[in-house]
Amino acid sequence: MTKKNTFKNYILFTFAGTFLLCTSCNTPIKDKEIAPPVDVDPIEGVWELSHFYHLANGDTLITDTSKVQHKIYLDGYVIWNTSPAEDASEWHGYGTYTFKNDTITEVLTSMSYSMKSDINTYIIPIERTKNSYKQVNTYSHNDTVFHNIEIYKRIN
Repeated sequence: MTKKNTFKNYILFTFAGTFLLCTSCNTPIKDKEIAPPVDVDPIEGVWELSHFYHLANGDTLITDTSKVQHKIYLDGYVIWNTSPAEDASEWHGYGTYTFKNDTITEVLTSMSYSMKSDINTYIIPIERTKNSYKQVNTYSHNDTVFHNIEIYKRIN
């Protein structure tokens, strides 16, 4: 091969490479190849209880930082468990949840015997940060208003 042919081949190869590079960089991406942005539920994840307070008519009856309890929120489902109480009663639940306007609504479809009642929907207002939230469950019994305050930290 002569120097002239080699130079022509070099120019042709360079031109073809540049053309391919330019056309591949300008190829539009098809809409179906771009994933739409996903709105991740800010409450979704694994949470561990860090503090528990039990109040009656505003007076603190119990403060507990050793209680073991977890909640998992994923794809519209919730499951939670806690270590057995001193009387060996079990406390756990499973169901669906929604989160809107800093309120979690849990509808339990399966629960421990100690949770069984006519109520299976729990509307829980929360205060949250990125890695923690506080929920306050309020209920009345014999003219006494009770508050269970639970503070959770994100562990995932």
